[in-house]
Amino acid sequence: MLLIGLVLLLLAFLNGSLFGPIQGVLQNPTSTNAWIQFSGFVIAIVLGITVHEFMHAYAASRLGDDTGRLMGRLSLNPAAHFDFFGSLLLVLAGFGYGKPVPFNESRLRGAAAVSVVAIAGPLSNFAIAALCAIPLRFGGVDPFNGAYTQILTLIVLINCLLGIFNLIPIPPLDGANVVYGLLPPRQQYSWRTVQQYGPLILLAVFFFGQSLLRVLVYSPAVALATFFIGHRMTF
Repeated sequence: MLLIGLVLLLLAFLNGSLFGPIQGVLQNPTSTNAWIQFSGFVIAIVLGITVHEFMHAYAASRLGDDTGRLMGRLSLNPAAHFDFFGSLLLVLAGFGYGKPVPFNESRLRGAAAVSVVAIAGPLSNFAIAALCAIPLRFGGVDPFNGAYTQILTLIVLINCLLGIFNLIPIPPLDGANVVYGLLPPRQQYSWRTVQQYGPLILLAVFFFGQSLLRVLVYSPAVALATFFIGHRMTF
């Protein structure tokens, strides 16, 4: 699986199809603007994924299960939440996921507790996007010649991408657990059998379903980011 991921990265690099800020730095390493966008991209994904996974562990802990906390996932240390394939998708497409936070379903309180734990991550991304959009909506002149605005805009957009992408009901994305928590027990058992194929399904969707991703992820994320900021995004 690691070899497959490295091959995909090499092909994307050769084809010039890496996510915009990464491709921009590789193509024009002396461009200040390219490095500003790359910095905004890194800040956005580190912040977004770290808070996202932390909130899963926090929600599970509040609902009675300390599995995530005991495994070191109730942490704001980005290293605790790194996932290879989730990060691969970030480089290739600009959206992805962190290492799923483990939880013990039998310890959770409430019929829809699994769904609550699952949706806590995407909601945290939307909260980050909304907060970072406030200076863009109501702020004045950018004192850093546009760098501040570009970085905040990327944080808003990428967190919208992360939140919406993770709501797709394909394991290990959060949408799969949101659906799982709402299913009757018999259907839950069937749903679990799909989980082991999740990363491969995601890669297949990425490579063969770009038009579907534009409809399900890109367009809604841009619309939501535009709503938060209050005007069209510019870079």
